[in-house]
Amino acid sequence: MPAPQANKRVKVRRLSSLDFIGSEAFQLPPHGDPSRPKGIPEDHTKKWTVYVRQPEGDPDLRTWLNKVQFKIFNTYENPLRTCESPPFEVSETGWGGFTIDIRLHFQPLSGEKAQYRQHFLQLENYGTEAQQAQQKASGLVRAEFLEVVQFNEPTEALYEALTAEDQWSYLLLGKGAGGGKKAAMAAMGANGRPKRGFAGGERAAQLPEKGGEDVPYSQEQELQLMQLFKDKIGVVEKELEEEAKKRAETEAKLKALREELGHEAAQQASQQASGDRSRRR
Repeated sequence: MPAPQANKRVKVRRLSSLDFIGSEAFQLPPHGDPSRPKGIPEDHTKKWTVYVRQPEGDPDLRTWLNKVQFKIFNTYENPLRTCESPPFEVSETGWGGFTIDIRLHFQPLSGEKAQYRQHFLQLENYGTEAQQAQQKASGLVRAEFLEVVQFNEPTEALYEALTAEDQWSYLLLGKGAGGGKKAAMAAMGANGRPKRGFAGGERAAQLPEKGGEDVPYSQEQELQLMQLFKDKIGVVEKELEEEAKKRAETEAKLKALREELGHEAAQQASQQASGDRSRRR
């Protein structure tokens, strides 16, 4: 069998990979506290890390991701940071949040151009009262989003890489998110295969068809979410239809009133109604 080509495309195929883009922020001890690390500016109140990570138990990011560039605020020394190997993250200290530009560079075999993302560095507690209370108690503020990177008609070489079982080899080597043999064992199912990516035994880089306790993302859940969106859109469209019907009825009543009162009286009533609306605004 000939080797897969890095420029020939696999037609009518689309592969997807998942990654987390996010940040974590920790409260620093106040200035003068013996436990405060040395060399940190007095006005810096947080230690933070911005990152690109794979979901726990997912295929190795390095299958398709070559390097990540983070463009942080220009007051930092060397604001353009490049990570060419895991962990793809940057850590600093500061006192205020800002938007970070992130550039994802793909492996050369993909034949794809780099893609841009943005992430706001969240340093202060946010969310519901319960969430803020939990953040305050733990001293940790985490803000992250699950990103879906899609490859439409991938190269033969990328298709081969994203459908190969050795994407999960790092788990067997104990290089998972938790590290060590325990993390590798936790990531394995009863059949000896990784819990993620092989639900039902299928071999694919796509989302597995069925969800389950060990499969947080699946095509089944995706379809359910799409149906939820359709249902909500239907509710909104029905409300718009009702509003349009009410408007038509109101216009019909105004037309009948104009005909009954005559042109001059109708014009006066219309002007008065317009003035009432202006005052309400």
